[in-house]
Amino acid sequence: MDPRLAALLLVALLCSQPGAGQRLVDCCLSTSNKCFPHRFAASYYHQEAGNGCKYEATVILTKGGRKLCSPPQHASKCVQELIAYLDKRNEVVSAKK
Repeated sequence: MDPRLAALLLVALLCSQPGAGQRLVDCCLSTSNKCFPHRFAASYYHQEAGNGCKYEATVILTKGGRKLCSPPQHASKCVQELIAYLDKRNEVVSAKK
């Protein structure tokens, strides 16, 4: 292999990798105000603006493994109700153990 080509490939490989201290973040790029049945939800987490993400959101993880981007909890009654449902369901599961 031509040494110039090998050097070029090496530089391209090094430039495409995240640097030390950097991490790839899976962020919501938008949110949906649609409500959906609670029975499809498995869990949730909060995405904060900053730390690599542009928008604040509540990410709902479905039983089917999908991530649904919802508005922040304080901005949506549907999200508040869903979080209350999931938290209550998790309390019941924890109490049974």
